[in-house]
Amino acid sequence: MTGKDTETDPQPKWLRPIDPLMSASLPIRIDPRLGVDDDTGYRLQRDAEPLLTIVTVFVTSNYDNVLAAELTDDAEHGLHVLVRAATGDEAAYLLCPDNERDEDCPESAGRDITWQQAEDSEETTEPAVVLWSGEVLLKTGMGVAGPFYTHQSAAAAWAFSTALCMAPAEVFGAQLVRWLCAESKADLLLVSGDGEFRRLNRFLMAPIRTAAVFPIALPERRQESVGAFS
Repeated sequence: MTGKDTETDPQPKWLRPIDPLMSASLPIRIDPRLGVDDDTGYRLQRDAEPLLTIVTVFVTSNYDNVLAAELTDDAEHGLHVLVRAATGDEAAYLLCPDNERDEDCPESAGRDITWQQAEDSEETTEPAVVLWSGEVLLKTGMGVAGPFYTHQSAAAAWAFSTALCMAPAEVFGAQLVRWLCAESKADLLLVSGDGEFRRLNRFLMAPIRTAAVFPIALPERRQESVGAFS
């Protein structure tokens, strides 16, 4: 597992407003890594237009994954708005508004889980909760696992955006993992990620276990760049 994919920021960059006088004159470019055709690209551009002065993380029926639109300036395209795959943390922020952040608890799994730290310790049985993580599978046979999230869409966004940032020749696939976790261990896993996961896995009976694995479809890597729309 890895740590969260963005640093803590009191004003995350994906929520910073864009001056409407500026955004009205900027082209909206679709990240070619999203693999969309021109018609879908046009619809995504229309989806992004109303958001440019409010919030730039969004979901749309025109694409299967959470997207982000951010102000970008590079040598090739100049100043423009780029619509790209949202990261896991960006998706989590969208799914959990400020007024609900303290109440964002994992959902109940509707069952108990029994775990035991060592042979000389007693078994513990307690309610299980659901956690989610994303994984990118590499052609080398290895993989990269993301942090734990309470929201399925946030974990899927981590896997999807991470896979798109890697060279196509390296990536075999991506997947979403549903975990059952002892309720008392969930908060530490959400905060500490890989370190806590490895510690718990050394228990005689681990308090976190894989419940299901779902494949995540990745777009075909198109070589041509999807053009900007004005």
